[in-house]
Amino acid sequence: MPIKILGGGISGLTAAINLKKAGFDVEVHERKDYCGKQTKDFQFLENWTSNEDVLDTLRAMHIETEFYVKPWYSQEILSPTFKRYIGTSTRPLMYLVKRGQREDSMDRALEKQARRSEIKILYNSKLQHNEADIIATGMRRPTWVVTGIMFRLEHPDKSVVLLDNNLSYGCYSYFIVNDHRGEIACGNPKGLNGYGDRLALTVKKFEKVLDTKIDDIEERFTSVVNFGFLNKAKVRGQYFVGEAAGFQDHLAGFGMVYAFKSGYYAAQSIAESIDYDRLWKEGFHKPLKVSSRNRWIYDRLSNNDFEKFVDLLRSSNSVIRYLRGGDDMQSFMRTLYGTPLSLFHIYFMGRTLLRSLNIRNLLGS
Repeated sequence: MPIKILGGGISGLTAAINLKKAGFDVEVHERKDYCGKQTKDFQFLENWTSNEDVLDTLRAMHIETEFYVKPWYSQEILSPTFKRYIGTSTRPLMYLVKRGQREDSMDRALEKQARRSEIKILYNSKLQHNEADIIATGMRRPTWVVTGIMFRLEHPDKSVVLLDNNLSYGCYSYFIVNDHRGEIACGNPKGLNGYGDRLALTVKKFEKVLDTKIDDIEERFTSVVNFGFLNKAKVRGQYFVGEAAGFQDHLAGFGMVYAFKSGYYAAQSIAESIDYDRLWKEGFHKPLKVSSRNRWIYDRLSNNDFEKFVDLLRSSNSVIRYLRGGDDMQSFMRTLYGTPLSLFHIYFMGRTLLRSLNIRNLLGS
């Protein structure tokens, strides 16, 4: 009997490729008539949670990196009043990739690799959830909604994050331009009213930042995000991988590396009879837990906090520079996801302590 995988995204195809390589008969059951995402957007492969370059990590998992990929060495962060921090890195901070249904996208490259491996992909499949061995169907219950636009823009390559709860409540807005194609998006909690209005305000903000007018819109898109992962990802004999298990960075929403790794670990568990939950917990449980703490803190920050935190990022004070991991942004991000005592956490603890002392002083008076 073939191993049946429900879902032909990153995690499902990674599991299929590795199981086939190990000699197993595999079927990928995809609900749509294509694999992967529909939206033709840009995404970043993060490159800071390991000393190993993420492209080498993918190759070690037998993933051929024959898709469009561009190293990215800088990231701008803006406060609500446009205070600017520009973080740079000597090594690639992340890699920009194309998603969706275009020839050089990551989705198409994975699908082609699976076909070259003679993996059977069944499109428009009606396979039931309880009939699958590996569940790679995407997230269970969305908690955030991301709305955005794609457009043409004559502008140098750039990536900017804007922290402003009036635009993206508890999340962030972003602008990316690559090879004269731009993308603007904002994330907000599921159930919040006015997604379109918030996106329109976000576009106006970035037009002001960039001193340009965005009118050549090619595509509008909506996607969803879930911040919450399973403690056990093997349930009643089924392996949950990628977003189906909630494997996603809870602070910034990066999830592709977790998708690749969980698909690989599921295949390794089946091929080598190793406990799947042990594999993924050893592989990435720590940064997932830290990202959950990061999310808990971020949910409690106001626009005033964003202003102060960007000030800390811009500071030349030697102690603050040490706490943020130096001047290299990759070091800062590694500290943010690798320890519960990064500059981000220390700021929140200090703010909470000061507020507590102020309340006590008021009560004492």
